[in-house]
Amino acid sequence: MVDTIGNITFTNVSLNELGGGSQAFSPATLNIDYTTNTVTVDPSGPALTFNGHTFSSFTLTQQPALLGGAYVLTSGTYPLGPVFELSWSGHSPDAFNTYPPPLAYAGGAAFDGFLHNQIAGDELGAVGGGEGICFAAGTLIRTPGGDVPVEHLTAGDLVLTASGEMRPVKWMGHSDVDFQLTPNASQPIRIAAEAFGPARPSQDLYLSAGHSVCVDLLGEVFIPVGYLVNGGTIAKVEVDTISYWHVELDSHDVLIANNLPAESYLAMANRGAFEELRGLLPAILEGRDRSHADFCRPVVDKGPVLDFVRQRLTARAEEIGWSQARDANLHLVADGQVIRPLIEDGAAAFLFPASAKDVRLMSNTFSAAPFGSSDPRGLGVMLAGLALSGTRGGEPRRIALDDKRLSVGVYQVENHAGELRRWTNGALVLDPQLWEGLSGHVALLVTYDSTTGRGWIAPPEQPGKAEASARPTLRAVA
Repeated sequence: MVDTIGNITFTNVSLNELGGGSQAFSPATLNIDYTTNTVTVDPSGPALTFNGHTFSSFTLTQQPALLGGAYVLTSGTYPLGPVFELSWSGHSPDAFNTYPPPLAYAGGAAFDGFLHNQIAGDELGAVGGGEGICFAAGTLIRTPGGDVPVEHLTAGDLVLTASGEMRPVKWMGHSDVDFQLTPNASQPIRIAAEAFGPARPSQDLYLSAGHSVCVDLLGEVFIPVGYLVNGGTIAKVEVDTISYWHVELDSHDVLIANNLPAESYLAMANRGAFEELRGLLPAILEGRDRSHADFCRPVVDKGPVLDFVRQRLTARAEEIGWSQARDANLHLVADGQVIRPLIEDGAAAFLFPASAKDVRLMSNTFSAAPFGSSDPRGLGVMLAGLALSGTRGGEPRRIALDDKRLSVGVYQVENHAGELRRWTNGALVLDPQLWEGLSGHVALLVTYDSTTGRGWIAPPEQPGKAEASARPTLRAVA
C-alpha cells in the first residue's frame, strides 16, 4: 500500500510553451490524498499556473497495468486539461512528469518535452524531447546494397552492422524540430569528415548530442558524441530546423553512418516524442527502466578513457590541418593609451607611467563551452603571476593572485596541481595602490598560460572535397 496522504514540493520549475514563452511552476506544493484520489495545490503557498490559467485541484486515476500502472493527474478546470503522470518507488511519489510531449491545449499552449523531479531536494529540469539517439536527415546508413540516406529506410529493409551482419530494420521514427518553437531542443553535433581517421566519417556527420559513436580501444565502447565536442572537428552547429531520424533493430547494435560506427536506436522512455507515436502513453513508458547497462557496448561518459579519446581527437584534428588559435591579443590600456607588450613563452612585459590612474590588462575572450565544457564564463587569460617595479625607484613587488586589490575583471582563484591560477574576464582593472611608491615608469611583468586553445582554425577547403563533405539537408523531410 502506498501512503494515503503525501505531498510534493517543486522548486525552480518552469514549463516551455510551444510558440514562445514559459510559465514558472515554482514554488508550489501538491497535497496528495489517495483516500479520495484528489490532489490539491497547497493554498498557503504560491498558485500553480500555466498559460494564464490557475490550477487548484486535480483528479488522480490509475492507468491499467498494461500501460504501466502509472497514476495520472488531470484537471477539469482547463479544457482538454493538462495531464501529468505521477510515479514512485516505495511509499511516496518521487517523480512528476508532463504527459504527453507535446499535447496542445486551449489557447494553443503545449508542454514541450518531459519534466522529472526527484523529491529529495533536486530541482525539476527538462529531460528529453525525443532527439536523444538520432541521425540528421541525409546521413548515409550502410546496407547490403550500398549507403542509403536514413530517411529513405523503411521497416523490413536490411542494414549492415559494424560486425558485417545483415539485420532488418524493426522501426523508423523521426522528429521534425523547429528551434524557434522549441529552443531547448537538442541542436545537432557535427563530426567533421575524417575526424576519427581516414574516411571516418567519409563526410560530415550530424548527430543529436546523446547519440553514441563506437570507438575501439582494445575493445569497443560507446561514447555519446556530446562528450566529445572540441569546438573544431566535433562541434555543435546552430540550425533553424532539423529532421532527426532513428533506426531501430530487434536489439541494440552498431550501424555504419557515413562510414563511422554509431549506435542504433534503443527505446528509453522517449519513443513517444517521435512523430509516428507522438504522445502515446505506452510509447512514453517503454524503456523507462533502461540504463546504459542495457546497451550492447559499455558506455563511457567520464574518466581517463574519455580524456584519452578527447586527446586523440585533438591530435587527429591537427593531423588533418586544423590549428588551435592561441593568441590572446594581450595588451594594456593606461589612461586610454594602448600599450603593447614584449612577449616570450607565456611572459608579457609592459611599461606605463607611474602617474597612470586607470590601467587595465586587456585580452580577447573565448568560451570553453564549444570545447565540451560546462563552464559558462567568458574567459580572458589564465594568470600565473604579476610583478611590478619602478624605473626610478621604489621597492619591486610581487602581487599575489588572491590580493584583495585584484577584484574587478577577474574570477575566483583556482588551484591547479598546487599552483594558484586566476582567469581574467578580458578586462582586469589594476588598482593604482598596486604601484604606489614606484616612480618613473612602472614595469609590469605578467606570466600567464599561453598554451590555452581559444578556438580552432579550420583547414582551407581542398578542391574536389567540397561536395563530399557538404552538410546534409537540415530540414524537415516530407
